[in-house]
Amino acid sequence: MNPPLYTRCLRCGRSLRDHKSKSRGYGPECWQKVKHALPSRPPTIKTRSIENIFTVNAVYESIGVRVSSHSCPSCGALLGSAEIHSYDHEDGLNLRGFLRPQWVYLSCPRCGIDIALHKLTRNGCGDLCKHYRQISIAEALRV
Repeated sequence: MNPPLYTRCLRCGRSLRDHKSKSRGYGPECWQKVKHALPSRPPTIKTRSIENIFTVNAVYESIGVRVSSHSCPSCGALLGSAEIHSYDHEDGLNLRGFLRPQWVYLSCPRCGIDIALHKLTRNGCGDLCKHYRQISIAEALRV
């Protein structure tokens, strides 16, 4: 399948004339201005192993309340309306509602920068994690 051909520049809206410009979506002048800002490779897909979506929503809501008084380290905006995201990560939090540990981050509502949750809270979300019952060695070995 062929990639789409654009008829107008995605930056300035002018008509595109040559095939190269039509395939990338930018005329020669606009291409020189935007090519450095485009990602060098497509973004990776971040997956989440959800066990219970209702629990996940409650955990996200609780995290939102906890970080609402914090401000963005980049632009200083309050993070009360920041979007909360997560993806499977072996060094993440073992949050309730998920099957695997999650790397949790927020997107600043003003500047869009992503901020890792651990940089804002420093162990302030332990009660949102799954807590496993302590067992004795005898129980573990089924003696």
